[in-house]
Amino acid sequence: MKIASITDPLTADGLKLAGLKEVHEVENPSEAEKKFEKLLNEKEIGIIILTEQLAKDMDENTLQQKKEKGKITPIVIEIPSKEGPVPERREKIDKLIKQAVGIKVEN
Repeated sequence: MKIASITDPLTADGLKLAGLKEVHEVENPSEAEKKFEKLLNEKEIGIIILTEQLAKDMDENTLQQKKEKGKITPIVIEIPSKEGPVPERREKIDKLIKQAVGIKVEN
């Protein structure tokens, strides 16, 4: 399984330095949506890393495609970008943790 990322150019540079090979730099949410749809259908991709800012700005329907197809992989991970964490994305992460663990994790 491969790990791929869809991020802004600065974050992409950091991921390349960390050794990630499949790094996709995008300039706007529409580019990110197209790349996300493509990666979602590639069998060898196990994890897709997105910046929180891109995920926030992308069309929610695009991000829901994985659920609709009933796929277990790829796993989609959101990371902060150079602007820092996006507070409203924190709620989504808290909900996922509560589903997985069964309790609310406090900061």
